[in-house]
Amino acid sequence: MIFPSRKLNRFAGTTLIEILVVIVVFLVGILAIAQIFPGGIKIMNHSRNTTMGVGLARSELELLKSRPDLVPGEVVPIKMTLIAGVYVPVEDPTWLPTEYSPAVTGIDQNGIAIEAGRAWQLVSGPNTTRRVIGETHKITAPKLLSPDGTSVTAPFGSLSILEFGPIDHIGGVPGMLNVYGRDMYRRVANAVPNDYQGLRDYEYAVRAMTTGAAEIAFPAAVAGNYRMSFTATINNGGTFFTRRLNGLGISIAASPTGYSVQPVATIPGVLQGGETLVGVEVESLQIAHLYTQLATATAFDPNDLFQYKVLNGRVGELLFNPNLFGKYEERAGTTRQPYVARIDYDVRDWRILHEDFRISTSSPAGLPKVLKLAIPSLRTNSARQSDGISAPAHGVGADAPNAGMEDVWVVKNADIAGANTTAADNMLILDVATGGQILESYAGKPTFKIDKSNGYITLFDIDNDDTNGLTQAIATPDGSTVLTNVTGRVLRMYYMAREEWAIQVSRSAAHYDFTYGPPAAAQYYVGGTGLLNGSSTRIYFPRMDTNRKVAIGRIRYLWNDAGTTREGLLEGAEFQIKFRTGADSITQPMPSIDLKDIIPTALNFVQDTTSAASMAFSVNDVRGVSIIAKSFYNSNGFTLTADPVLNLNNRFGNWAKEWGVNSKETYLHRGDAIQ
Repeated sequence: MIFPSRKLNRFAGTTLIEILVVIVVFLVGILAIAQIFPGGIKIMNHSRNTTMGVGLARSELELLKSRPDLVPGEVVPIKMTLIAGVYVPVEDPTWLPTEYSPAVTGIDQNGIAIEAGRAWQLVSGPNTTRRVIGETHKITAPKLLSPDGTSVTAPFGSLSILEFGPIDHIGGVPGMLNVYGRDMYRRVANAVPNDYQGLRDYEYAVRAMTTGAAEIAFPAAVAGNYRMSFTATINNGGTFFTRRLNGLGISIAASPTGYSVQPVATIPGVLQGGETLVGVEVESLQIAHLYTQLATATAFDPNDLFQYKVLNGRVGELLFNPNLFGKYEERAGTTRQPYVARIDYDVRDWRILHEDFRISTSSPAGLPKVLKLAIPSLRTNSARQSDGISAPAHGVGADAPNAGMEDVWVVKNADIAGANTTAADNMLILDVATGGQILESYAGKPTFKIDKSNGYITLFDIDNDDTNGLTQAIATPDGSTVLTNVTGRVLRMYYMAREEWAIQVSRSAAHYDFTYGPPAAAQYYVGGTGLLNGSSTRIYFPRMDTNRKVAIGRIRYLWNDAGTTREGLLEGAEFQIKFRTGADSITQPMPSIDLKDIIPTALNFVQDTTSAASMAFSVNDVRGVSIIAKSFYNSNGFTLTADPVLNLNNRFGNWAKEWGVNSKETYLHRGDAIQ
């Protein structure tokens, strides 16, 4: 039987083995290419952060250049010291500006730095240097800060909000806070009591300052409080040393003679047990009227102008006596000047950023107002911190500085329901004109929205009326709530960003004083003038001023002119303070400037090593001109263990190596007019 032929259908195909080979080759290639992306993405992120950091630092310096009165007299490193069972921040001029590790032996499993009693974030990185000295505020026109003008507790006065707040606080009470006026003029007395008579309210007199009988005469036509800073030479059983006394307070009672004499040795804090006074370095003396702090419910005294209240010790809001506005200091030899307040305080945390926005009209009208923050990625409490610990929620836990900012507010939820919400954690918006807080919700609805991934703040018009501007609910410092048109007002945004972003401002001292001992903050030591020895052409400064610049008004020196010793005068020279190589007989390594950088043939300074007055004549008018803004960020994280030493040296130490730091520096002389 013959069957009909059939044409067989054949299709081109791929075997299973071929498919597997292709997959393997494909995966190998993809993996090779994929390995490029993490490194590339990391480089892109680093470049982005560097660009943002440089921009933030530059913006901070531009702000200070436009408002030189806000430039502090100095920003000083601090360390936590146990005093009477409490950890207290004290100045530490030996701390280098590039030392970012905490001065402790370990970090416990809860993130607390041992020997500091604070979260490690508050004593490391940018927060090693955070004591602001002499931030100056002009006394502005007084205003009523409450809608209830009939209330006896309604705040009325001249408002100042500290520039680098929030400030260090515990339980809403500021830690270190001094408020004082311009430095007073000094008069040298010879004939006593004749030279003490007629002291004006901006003058004080001194006598016998190089002896143990040193005394200061204060104007005492009316009672007053004064802030004093000076360097004293002390004798303790035959051992001589210098002690720098910063911000001593003293009360002077009114006297019918018009002056009150105070022996320096009797001023509390100058001497300790078994010590005697040798003398006071007269050029180091700084005395100013000290403002008196009143309780918020106490009325200002129209006869005592130097009074203030702390409206909010978390943010840093001060209210000054309204009677001070419009008054002028009449000083001989100068034009009259309005009164100012100089303020010393500790910054709470440089990682709490702030930006000011003047609210313009939305176009077209009725649209929500959208603001863009400088940092696009904002911190949220739903994500753990860089050490793996959850951030504290609003009002939860001990009311002390922690690694977040949820304990910073003007009003809390117990005062006004919904004042702070979880949708706006790590965010606080202030009305700069009144110091009031923009409520985060009103009548059960949010007043603004935060896009934390991109850094956008959207302000809603809470009364839905396009004719009366952008309305927001503001809680004033006395707890009142008022609906206010914020169009045209300045709002200050306090917030924290991811990746540990921080902006730190530091500066060398506006004015340096001569000392015979190891230089403390705002002091210099001339080589060869005391027990420290040192090069005869070098001037030494504290370690905290390393790499800073100083300007020196006049230096009298001797130089070698072809074998002949001649005297020279150098005026208006600028130097960089740095650790120097070569032989140096200084007993304690410290940074310095060297006259030989400018005068290679210089031999030594013209000096009488037994006379502080001679030294002031030889080297005088030493001023710091460096202002530095640094941005910090760190994209990495680490995990804490039960071993505090391992946490510090290994976990934190490795994490700290990834800190990105960008610096911008400018030079700005801080004039005597604001001192």
